[in-house]
Amino acid sequence: MTQTMRAVGVAIITGAAGGIGSACVTRLAEEGWPLILCDISLARLEERAAPLRAAGQAVEVLAGDMSDPAILAQLGEMIGERQVGAVVHTAGLTPTMADAARIMHVNYDVSAQLVDLVRPRMAEGGCVVLTASSSAYFVGSPEIDAAIAALTSDDSSSLMPFAVSPEMAYPISKRAVIGLVRREAEAFGARNARIVSISPGLIDTAAARAEAQASPQMEMMRLKTPLRRFGAPDEIASVAAFLCSAAASFISGRDIPVDGGMLVGVGR
Repeated sequence: MTQTMRAVGVAIITGAAGGIGSACVTRLAEEGWPLILCDISLARLEERAAPLRAAGQAVEVLAGDMSDPAILAQLGEMIGERQVGAVVHTAGLTPTMADAARIMHVNYDVSAQLVDLVRPRMAEGGCVVLTASSSAYFVGSPEIDAAIAALTSDDSSSLMPFAVSPEMAYPISKRAVIGLVRREAEAFGARNARIVSISPGLIDTAAARAEAQASPQMEMMRLKTPLRRFGAPDEIASVAAFLCSAAASFISGRDIPVDGGMLVGVGR
């Protein structure tokens, strides 16, 4: 694949009606990708897809909970014999949305299941972009990292002793996503494809605003972020689009923090 060509195949975006997911839809549509948009709300998906279709964009939608095996199976049927050129997986749960076990399952197990689904379908030069979190960098310990390194499937139950609350389950699940990317890089490389993750910092979405109301700590983190602000969803989407492009053809197996310098500021 040359630097001027993107991979062939369809692009899949999960959480496509959400803040970051919707911005990713815009970016990948601008690149001319045929799209499969996934989210829990059919009405919101159709609203997102309508202007793209009116502009001549090829868009399919799949409404449902990605943690439902039937929805993943349906996604496989929608892909059919086509190759997958790009996946941007933004669907997930934050601490105010669910209990610890549900957060671990949706954020890690479903990510692993989606990777399993698309891996054999990846086009040469294709890329999977998973969503981690800058918070994942604050929960490292030898015990947690050993448990993550021992994961070999989509079963995160061995991490539950560490995920004692939703507030702990969220960053641990995202640290496990980073581990998943590292573990899968070799298998994707065998197909001349790539897998990466993005760790957003504080991003101005409805979900983040709900978390900010529940956690005053987020304002402290904003003040310690060198850029002193929340990021915009498009600032994540632009990186996701770059990672799915030929310009990023030598990036794989890594996590990319996009956090306005928060990890530097909070670590001082």
